[in-house]
Amino acid sequence: MIEFPKDVEPTSMVYLNGDFIPLVDARVSPLDRGFLFADGVYEVVPVYNNCVFGFQMHFDRLQRSLKSIQLEISLNKTELLSITNKLIAKNKGKHQVVYFQVTRGVAKRNHAFPKNSQSPTIFAMSTILTRPSQNERENGITAITTNDDRWNRCDIKSISLLANVLAREKAEQELATEAILLKDGRVQEGAASNIWIVKNNTVLLPSEESNILEGVRIQIVKKICSKLNINFMRCNIFYDQLMQAEEVLLTSATKEILAVTKIDGKNIGVGNKNKPGLIFRKIQFEYDKLINNMQDTN
Repeated sequence: MIEFPKDVEPTSMVYLNGDFIPLVDARVSPLDRGFLFADGVYEVVPVYNNCVFGFQMHFDRLQRSLKSIQLEISLNKTELLSITNKLIAKNKGKHQVVYFQVTRGVAKRNHAFPKNSQSPTIFAMSTILTRPSQNERENGITAITTNDDRWNRCDIKSISLLANVLAREKAEQELATEAILLKDGRVQEGAASNIWIVKNNTVLLPSEESNILEGVRIQIVKKICSKLNINFMRCNIFYDQLMQAEEVLLTSATKEILAVTKIDGKNIGVGNKNKPGLIFRKIQFEYDKLINNMQDTN
């Protein structure tokens, strides 16, 4: 008998290899390479008021991840969007988050790719999206820093997330919301987010490289900064710069945009008032407008 967490509805509808079925009836082989090797990628798409947010950018990133691991699927953008919309309609909540996972499929256990053509396993589910709380929005969140123990291809949205899990658990144990990952003293990203700092009216983001996943919100925030005449720059950010920043921001599909107001027990920001700063407020306001005014034009 398959067990489910108390906060998961077994009768919710999921997509698995061409079929829409209740979660309780979904079955994946123990020989699936995703289970044996974490040989697969995933994507997370937010939904507001039953409308998909930024689907094109999420689709493009999924395609980049698939290409990076030499995996092809037959489903195109239109078909994946149709699956997404059907899941939204079949499940509860006006705000949802749709999760896609694609693995190399079922094969005899062998590290090398299967020699015979295999069908990828394609799974998707939708759950209720819990948006950031009013307290998080108004007062910011706390974070810790920790060493980045991940592999060197974090630009791939791989389902191999054990290092991220351990970093986030460390944050949880220290009563923090996120773990900011450092490599050789440089800020990389959060365990499940991108990390930004503000200095002299300039929003700074770590340079694009294989150690960082290009979050969908990067291009969104970049456009918002252009609209607001806020300078935007990508460069190396070191620990001291992080801790002395005027503001620190966090972005992700589910956390949206939040201020980080305390890191490693130290208040962040001018005057150390432990409150989100003005640049964050301006960017948050514009991001909220995108959500509140959005129409499903995907």
